[in-house]
Amino acid sequence: MDPNLKQRIIDEAYVLFLTKGMKQTSFCDVAAAVHKSKGAVMHYFSSKRHLIDTVVKMRFFPASQLSPEMDCLKGRKWDEFLRSYKNPIERVIDSFPEKLEGNGLMYYMQFVSSANEYMDEFPQMYHELLAREQDFLFNAVVVIRKQSVDDTQVFSRQLFENSIGKTFGALLFQIQ
Repeated sequence: MDPNLKQRIIDEAYVLFLTKGMKQTSFCDVAAAVHKSKGAVMHYFSSKRHLIDTVVKMRFFPASQLSPEMDCLKGRKWDEFLRSYKNPIERVIDSFPEKLEGNGLMYYMQFVSSANEYMDEFPQMYHELLAREQDFLFNAVVVIRKQSVDDTQVFSRQLFENSIGKTFGALLFQIQ
């Protein structure tokens, strides 16, 4: 038996969930992606819900987390911080498998929407992720603000533009 099969199933299911959506992805699709039988997939995951839970918890949320290096950024100058910081959406999109083509933000939105439908605890997990991000940013702002950020409006605009605004701004330019 393939010792890496469970991880391959998780990885291929993630790609399928991103591209086809969770609802449209079957165990047969996942089995075909890993070149195994449906029974081989079901050996590790007794239900689609179990597979979705695992993919969300092992692929999506870990990719969303702040890296330990980000704490070091809090002591840097504001423009250095902005150049290095990526919001949770950008971090997940950057972690997408290379074989994905197209608009990463659209894949992200589809995945989040599907996960929200399939997992009762997803909204709470997502809220906790965003709360941790907000705490991190607040603490970073406090440290950086002490160093010298004079214009609060400029500071707020830069923070928005270099975080979520940058991500959604890229989507808007692609749509136009």
